[in-house]
Amino acid sequence: MNPDLQNTIPCEEASEWTAAWRKKHPNACNAFLVPVVDLIEVLNEMGVLSDKVAAKAQGEACIKGLKIRAYGAVGSDSPEKKPEEKLLVVGTKYNRKTKVYQDIINEEIDAGDVKLNSFGEPVVSSGIYDFTEPCPPSCDPNSPLN
Repeated sequence: MNPDLQNTIPCEEASEWTAAWRKKHPNACNAFLVPVVDLIEVLNEMGVLSDKVAAKAQGEACIKGLKIRAYGAVGSDSPEKKPEEKLLVVGTKYNRKTKVYQDIINEEIDAGDVKLNSFGEPVVSSGIYDFTEPCPPSCDPNSPLN
């Protein structure tokens, strides 16, 4: 849960940023659907999660088929900063009827279901997270992926 709404951005602003991405990159993909188990594995590898917690979380994520969606965006954290490429992340919920992972935004899925955390409590946030820095300049110059 994110009680202080750290790294969240309002839906209207996120919509502007993703529209700017699509305008700048009309032939690129707009977003990626990412299995939550992949994120858990990365956090475990970094030592953020203990092996026991990671194993439990991986099991839950696999059983429930949990995924997040990461959108390409172009925006700025403040009016003084030049817009830069960003990655916006939202949780999703699988709709068995439509067979689509639907974005969870403003605690809702398609203006209906309230998003609950794993303890059954409502989550109060925009549900849109921006915690990214583009590469360059935030690159690892020695990475074989760079």
